[in-house]
Amino acid sequence: MLKTSFQKIDGIFLKCPLLFKIGLPCLTILFLYSCQSQPAKQNIRDYYYPVSDFMDGKVYEYQAVNDSLAPFYWYFRTTISRGDTILTSEYFDHDFVIQQLTNEEIVKNGVILNDFYLYETDSLTGKQLQNPVRVEVDNVYPFEVTDSTGLFLYKVFWKDYNHPNQKYRLIKNRHYMGAATYSYKGKTVDCVRFFNKELLEIEEVGFQELNYNSVELYAKGIGLIYFRKEIDNNVVQEYELADIYDMVDLEKKFQASME
Repeated sequence: MLKTSFQKIDGIFLKCPLLFKIGLPCLTILFLYSCQSQPAKQNIRDYYYPVSDFMDGKVYEYQAVNDSLAPFYWYFRTTISRGDTILTSEYFDHDFVIQQLTNEEIVKNGVILNDFYLYETDSLTGKQLQNPVRVEVDNVYPFEVTDSTGLFLYKVFWKDYNHPNQKYRLIKNRHYMGAATYSYKGKTVDCVRFFNKELLEIEEVGFQELNYNSVELYAKGIGLIYFRKEIDNNVVQEYELADIYDMVDLEKKFQASME
């Protein structure tokens, strides 16, 4: 199930020094104050991808915002396995070559990651081979949120296929930041916003850590519609959803690129 990290408040009894003199009344006031100060939960399930519409598959095409970066494509399809709803996602680069595959499970309070595979080119044969990624913390997207104090942790680990001694671990801390809007095909759509702090650990002979900040917008009834990732002060990746269509249209794009 989806997990949320909470901070424990230590020394709460020090907030009421008369507690041991007046006993239960002070404890009651503390309890009532704690209950009243808790922010209300919000359900943001409708802002994730509409998985019920993906039984026949859909392609999401993402284009760079005001930049020359190449487009990329996600192909989504939904299956029902033993009563579980599984969203399979395949990532294709601008050359229509698959780079990633994930299987996510839709559960009561969010989306969790079951399987993750990277595709890497074998240095000897030139063929693309599937490289399994170990899922260490499986939170992908929460359905219930409160405010930015809620932390949703995601963590995966993998080895470079051609250099097995080179290891990677990606850790993402996601914070819900509230409501937003975005323009898609000339229309303003309602969104929810996430701020992410990402840490990429790289281990081979030495150890290196790379830190990134990113922002994501998920649109109601659509899913991820915009993201911006700051690699460093000079490198920024900024993409938005350009179109949604069937796989046959992506195949046509591929055929056209070969002519």
